[in-house]
Amino acid sequence: MRRAPSPHPPRRHRVVATFVAAVAAAAVLVASPGPAAAEELNGRLAVGLEQTLGGSSGLALRYFFTEAVGLTTTLGVDLTLLGDGSGDIATGLNGSLGLAVHFARSLHAHLGIGLRANLGWKSETAAKLADENATSGILQFSLEVPLFLEFFLSEHFSVGAATGLLLSFVPDDGSVLAPAGAGGTTKAGATGIGIGAGAVTATLSVLYYF
Repeated sequence: MRRAPSPHPPRRHRVVATFVAAVAAAAVLVASPGPAAAEELNGRLAVGLEQTLGGSSGLALRYFFTEAVGLTTTLGVDLTLLGDGSGDIATGLNGSLGLAVHFARSLHAHLGIGLRANLGWKSETAAKLADENATSGILQFSLEVPLFLEFFLSEHFSVGAATGLLLSFVPDDGSVLAPAGAGGTTKAGATGIGIGAGAVTATLSVLYYF
């Protein structure tokens, strides 16, 4: 009597089928595009919001003139219309200018270091709001070396945070800038030195790249 054929294919056929499937899968992997490269920044302009380690906060601009090196700046303007009938306006300005170098880049994240100067000023009218005996405006300067991480959520949108070194010089008339974390003293006439300055919630950047 003939034996009924086995419902399962011979082992050799299974091996061949497995091999063909493996070759097909490998071919698909080779043909598929690899992961995208790190974000290209050369010649790109970014606009957004940022606060520096030194306490400058406001509109942020970045422009990269090479793939890894760019200029960074922030600008904030504070105007207070006094409701005392005098028509006076208390004015405050803060800004920063610096250089950023992205030295490590992966698919979605860039790690960089920079050098940045911060400047804060408020008018005599603004100074009198804090100290009625003030007789002049106040100018404050700080210098920082930020170590920052920038995470790209898309080709055009990024968020970031920073820490680093801070040297803050508070005038005898009082502070204008308000740094967060180490070195962020606001005591009149003091010099703040911070190692690991900043805080995640206080040095956040949100940028859109064109």
